[in-house]
Amino acid sequence: MIINKDVMRDHNERSVLQAIVNHGPISRTEVSKLLGLNKVTVSDIIGSLTERKLVTSQGEARAAASGSGRRPELVAYNVTYGYVINFSISGLTLEMLVTQLDGRALEYGESPIDNLMVHQIVAKMEEMIRQLPKFKVDNGLQAISIAIFGVVYQNEIISSPFVDFEDVDLVGHFKQRYHVPVIMENEANLSAIFEQDYSKQELQSLVSISIHEGVGAGILLNKQLYTGNYGRAGEVGQMLLTEPDKPRQRLAKLTNFDQEWSQSALLAKAAHLKGRPTYTLADLVRANEQGDAQITRLIEDFCYQLAVVTSNLIIAYDPQLIFFNSPLIDQLPEILKNVQMKLSFMPLVPPLVMSKDVKYATLLGGASLAIHKVLDMTGTRLILHH
Repeated sequence: MIINKDVMRDHNERSVLQAIVNHGPISRTEVSKLLGLNKVTVSDIIGSLTERKLVTSQGEARAAASGSGRRPELVAYNVTYGYVINFSISGLTLEMLVTQLDGRALEYGESPIDNLMVHQIVAKMEEMIRQLPKFKVDNGLQAISIAIFGVVYQNEIISSPFVDFEDVDLVGHFKQRYHVPVIMENEANLSAIFEQDYSKQELQSLVSISIHEGVGAGILLNKQLYTGNYGRAGEVGQMLLTEPDKPRQRLAKLTNFDQEWSQSALLAKAAHLKGRPTYTLADLVRANEQGDAQITRLIEDFCYQLAVVTSNLIIAYDPQLIFFNSPLIDQLPEILKNVQMKLSFMPLVPPLVMSKDVKYATLLGGASLAIHKVLDMTGTRLILHH
């Protein structure tokens, strides 16, 4: 088998950079042992990465307790090479998180966008970028990610129940405007990427259930994001719900999980029960704590329906872990215990755990995709910092 020298060089370069990102500060000798590459090759690659300012010298390692000789030089990933901007567009809120190239946050902002047209949302995004301070980085903006609450396929929005994106090409617009790579992905998929890339534990498979204005599931199989044939994998909010008292009802007439049991739908049900025009998550938590019978029953119904969806995801994908990215469950953690109890009839239930960061998971998942794009390391395991 003939291996192209350029291909081998690119592979070795990515491996060396990966070792430095995940294990640095690290010496050339340690990189050589870790990867099984000779020291000359490693030194040559590190020299090239240093010239490109992706790697910096950290000086000599500390002296060992015993022994003598020259101490090795340590090198580290240059996290201030540049920064990436990450947006999340829901039906109600536009969020922006700026991170350096190890995932650490530099700036956060949000703006209400309820009932705004897409061109108004784009204008808000550009205004948020204009208002950013000057960051102390070497090369400025390197990439942009955009999280969409809807179906995304190959950087295009297929559908979104919350915002009418019309025929606006968000990716093309921001590429032309800022001359950097632009990545667009479904928000639940990004929450799954966050759970993997911001953890030192590498999982083969996981599911991240996102419950906000809608309900979706981000799925990682064999360490890769699974989106299905046209980006619709994990759209559990579109699952149809049957009604026992209406057998054999036409499928087109059935409601779906989003309409009945998303966080927005749950709060709308609570408002109806209490005869109020609006009902907030804080109101729901307070009523539950006070033992309001109507609200506690409503939450119990939600737990039942969530347990059904969770059991279906377990059967379909058999993940090692299931994460829940939900402000509702974050505020009412007993929901997770309730769901776990309801699933006790199943022989093998993976751990059900809360997201490591309910508020920023989607934005940080977008940052991970953007950082991988900047480094030309798509599909390579990088451990980022939360």
